[in-house]
Amino acid sequence: MAELDNDVIADERDVLPEEELRVCLFSIGEDTYAIPVELLTEIIISQKIFPVPTTPPHVLGVINLRGNIVPIVDIRPALSLPQQAVSGQIAIVKHGPIILGILVDNVSEVVGVAKSRVQPIPADFGARAGTGRSRFMKGIIQRGPNVAALLNIERIFEEIRLM
Repeated sequence: MAELDNDVIADERDVLPEEELRVCLFSIGEDTYAIPVELLTEIIISQKIFPVPTTPPHVLGVINLRGNIVPIVDIRPALSLPQQAVSGQIAIVKHGPIILGILVDNVSEVVGVAKSRVQPIPADFGARAGTGRSRFMKGIIQRGPNVAALLNIERIFEEIRLM
């Protein structure tokens, strides 16, 4: 008969791995943001954007991406960040049937983050939770001494008017 103590000892290999969220980290201004990679189609270098008359100011225009017309938006105003004349890259994002490009300064890396490491937006972030720039964020990702705001792409797509 086996000893009882041996039957209940758990091996580290028996522990289930924690669910991971893969995100693309990028900067806009001095801040770092993240979006889930499953929403990201690709990152392209900034190219000529063709303005479209009568669009809101945050819609900079459209690009021709391999035969597809893609609207390009600047989310800086929504994030309460100052306008900048030149951006380095465009993150092409797809949500449902809609594809649009978001101007970013620099894409740094794609990383895996344990879902438990995504912290809620602090209550004092902005005037009230759900208003201002915090309404476009799902949470905060702590990475060593740095943090990245996980963008709520669904909310951005809901609130950004293209026309």
